[in-house]
Amino acid sequence: MTELYRHPTGGDPRLLIGRCQMTLRRSKEKGPDVAGQPRTRQLAATPVARYAVLVFLLAAALVVTVAVALDRNARRSSWQEHTTALAGGARVGASSFESLRANLRVQATQLATSLPLQRAVVTGNEAELRRIAEARHARIDLGGRTIGGLAAAPRIASSAKITDGVRVLANVTIALPLGDDVLAVLRQATPLPRHAGLLLVRDGHVIAGGPKAAAVNVRGGRVTLGETAFAAQAAPLKAAGTSLVAVEPVSAIDSLSERYRRFVFLAAAITLALAAVLANRLARPLAQVVGDVARLRRQAHTDALTGLANRRELTLRLSDELERAARNATSLSFVICDIDDFKVINDGHGHQIGDEVIKAVASVLAGSVRETDLPVRFGGEEFVIVLPGARLANSRRTADAIRKAVEELEIPVSRGEPIRVTASFGVAEFPTYATPESLLAAADAALYQAKRAGKNRVATSTVHGESDGPDTAAEPAPVV
Repeated sequence: MTELYRHPTGGDPRLLIGRCQMTLRRSKEKGPDVAGQPRTRQLAATPVARYAVLVFLLAAALVVTVAVALDRNARRSSWQEHTTALAGGARVGASSFESLRANLRVQATQLATSLPLQRAVVTGNEAELRRIAEARHARIDLGGRTIGGLAAAPRIASSAKITDGVRVLANVTIALPLGDDVLAVLRQATPLPRHAGLLLVRDGHVIAGGPKAAAVNVRGGRVTLGETAFAAQAAPLKAAGTSLVAVEPVSAIDSLSERYRRFVFLAAAITLALAAVLANRLARPLAQVVGDVARLRRQAHTDALTGLANRRELTLRLSDELERAARNATSLSFVICDIDDFKVINDGHGHQIGDEVIKAVASVLAGSVRETDLPVRFGGEEFVIVLPGARLANSRRTADAIRKAVEELEIPVSRGEPIRVTASFGVAEFPTYATPESLLAAADAALYQAKRAGKNRVATSTVHGESDGPDTAAEPAPVV
């Protein structure tokens, strides 16, 4: 409590109180002032006012700082959330585009193998060939003759050949124009934020979804079309110079955090008003604000579902542990754990039961490691354990003990028998793998081998041959 009232120059508040008491005693000896008021009251009012001003200024600085930090974090979090959603949407759209290309190849093959077309090719029935080409928007090449035409560029096309077993009789080509129709199909299959959209871009210019021929140059996750700034994430398509860009107006992203921002600054204003009136009682609300900041800090490094560390904490902690291990010439083990057949559990029992499974496995991990170890929820049904000072053999035994504990879990469901789960593990060791990336790759390769070997087992990673350099790990050879 004393710290809240410390003088900004470093003076001890107890000394100031002592001085005030001495002044009061002296004033009593001198008697009343000219106005008839006791001199004691006048002198006592001065330090009280100073404390009130000092506490208010400290409270104002703290409240303003916290409000700005919360607002900035909210903006950053909202931006990261939406850019991640845009990047995922662009990738999904690119995958849907590949499905369109595959369907186009199937259609070309089906047309080439259709009996009417083959009969028309063999008999040279040009009228029938022209009818088929027009009906299917196809181009049929017969030696030196071409019947039908394709959609104007830009487009994607697929061809199939008609042969008699020896020579090519005809070549059939079907094309799909890259335009608004294709973009509409991709948009229906792509999850995006509410105000987001898709653009088809070819050679740096819009061909669908926005102002035609507008230049698109994505830099730092942003792009400007006309006078409007957009958050943007792009994914290349397997068509020359073509990409799919997911965009969302920056103003739409900012507006989502506007309500939270108003709440934060309203709370700050009310807190300052209360501090001005009740400066001597400001310690409690200040402590509450500081506690809120600490909780937000913990939440930034903790997985909300399991209470384990999250990937951000793993990135920070793993780098520190590797530096410490290299400095002290000790070892470090890295374990990846993946719940077997987790999708089956989610599909069969729902995501709520899936969450219960994840929490149960996380509890086993948290209760099976040392205080110096770091259990992490890596994402989805994957976990990571960092074991400072542990050699590969010891870490393998630890992973196997955890595996057995997971195997004994029983997760109750509302109907039927409790769910039993298993997990597979991959283990890698420093200094065999000297960087976070190589450790992760080696452990992941070992996990893959454990999965291939039948799941519910532990695989360790060793090295074949020599590495090319201090930062380049050799190809892992997991041992189950």
